[in-house]
Amino acid sequence: MDTLQVALIGIIIAVVVGIIAFNKWQEGRLRHRAGRAFPDNERDPLLERMGNTEIPSEPREPMIGGQGADERDEANADDRAGAPSEGKRSQQNYHQPPRQRVRPPLPDKLDPRIDCCIRIEAVEPIEVPRFWAAQTEVFDNIARPLRWYAFDDRENQWRRINGNAVGAHHWFLAALQLVDRGGMLSESDFLRYTRGVQRLADQFRSVPAGIPSRAEIMGNARALDRFCAEVDVQIAINLVAMQPMMGSHIFSLAEAEGLRLEGDGSFHARAADNRTLYLLSNGEASLFERSAMAGLRTRRLSLVLDLPRVIDAASEFEEMMRFAVHLGKKLGADVVDDNGRPFGTESVDAIRTRIRRYQVRMSEEGIPPGGSLARRLFSA
Repeated sequence: MDTLQVALIGIIIAVVVGIIAFNKWQEGRLRHRAGRAFPDNERDPLLERMGNTEIPSEPREPMIGGQGADERDEANADDRAGAPSEGKRSQQNYHQPPRQRVRPPLPDKLDPRIDCCIRIEAVEPIEVPRFWAAQTEVFDNIARPLRWYAFDDRENQWRRINGNAVGAHHWFLAALQLVDRGGMLSESDFLRYTRGVQRLADQFRSVPAGIPSRAEIMGNARALDRFCAEVDVQIAINLVAMQPMMGSHIFSLAEAEGLRLEGDGSFHARAADNRTLYLLSNGEASLFERSAMAGLRTRRLSLVLDLPRVIDAASEFEEMMRFAVHLGKKLGADVVDDNGRPFGTESVDAIRTRIRRYQVRMSEEGIPPGGSLARRLFSA
């Protein structure tokens, strides 16, 4: 091996050793810088989380708008990723997701014991005149009392609607009354009603919310009908005369007591809020008519107290009894019951006792006499 080859080998070895030494030097500098940036006594939250190490964490905000746990973690991670310092974090704007419409409760005047209620929810507001015209066509052959309501989002309340109502709404509600004095809801009426609501919802591309089961509704209707039959009581006081009583005399006496002849052919005694307290009617076939009172002759009059529709039936019975005695004296008539027997002390006491039992029974059922529910149930 000559001198030139030896020199080349020496040079190559020196270069390799130099490169290795430089790399070691650079590695040492990098370690030193990393050690200053991340001291050994400072924890790495990411490593600790990966290692399931329990560390204190900031309290999380409550779930908003149905946001799941995974969604919250992603949101918090995004906030931490490039967030400004803690002092500026309070200046960030957090936007809640848009609120979803929730199903509004029933109107105060409705009761699930008495009404079969079905809500209809529309994605886009439905104009009330269009909706009313459509429901009139769908339910033109249903005989039972049917009420419609629309939910006013601005006022946050239900409003009863009719053919004169205006506006547009997301929520509508149908309420079919189960029982009245005409009888109870039949299964065919129930099917016609529920299918009609579904048809109406399809027409407006909306959804009927919570159609009740046939068995539940029919069970409620039968129980309610039995209760109504139990308490549907009217007390009558009759005046019977041997000689015909003159219509003009009857008219003047009734008007003097504050009763008014109305379109149903009877005189009404009304309360301050215009509710009927009791009636004075002709005990014979013909009805009272204002234009015919001067020529009317009758031998029998009837005063009737409708117990379910009167708040204080005991007081109204006393007032009606007083008026009957007054009429009897003025018209020369006897005051008798439905069996033609004179009203004595025993008869009056028996009626008072019956009224008290009756009022307790209705209150126990949660349908107090004279209230709005009772007046609806005991309507003709």
